[in-house]
Amino acid sequence: MTTLTPPPAPSPALLPSHHDQAVARAARSQQRCLLVLSDDEAFWQGLLTAGSNGGQKLLRERTSAGTPGILLVKPAVVLLDLDLPSAAAWDAADSLLQDDTSPPLLLLTSRNDQADFQTAIQAGSLIDKSERPARLLELADITLESATSVQREQSAMQRLVIRWLKPCSWSAQVIPLRRFWGINE
Repeated sequence: MTTLTPPPAPSPALLPSHHDQAVARAARSQQRCLLVLSDDEAFWQGLLTAGSNGGQKLLRERTSAGTPGILLVKPAVVLLDLDLPSAAAWDAADSLLQDDTSPPLLLLTSRNDQADFQTAIQAGSLIDKSERPARLLELADITLESATSVQREQSAMQRLVIRWLKPCSWSAQVIPLRRFWGINE
């Protein structure tokens, strides 16, 4: 009879430390470009400062300009600010989430006063824009490190959230008077 013994546990000296993991993450993030779609100047400046301190390359495109030119930039992650008075950001998010070849998308909002938005933030489909900029960039790195299946599942959830929370752009329909029908006579 033979006895199977498990392999010896790796010594703590061989395991990567938190510092080593952070250094490896910083080295990977320096090679990747993050695209920020936002019209919020203060938000952009905070992200830019955090990105330059962490050695990350950030590019900005305004969402009010229409559908983003992501094919030209080829970013690793897109950070999309949904806080616009128009539906341009919501439309851009919807079109990006429809494309299977688009990079992972982080949907950012500061609208945490409504129950639906709070639920989506707690579920991880939306991210509160008031987070520290360094934390937002860290979430982008975590998204990149996640498995492809996890990214696909996240995109599917984001698609549902976008369609559920997208502001309605219905205009009030003008109903003509139909006096000839004899209603008001």
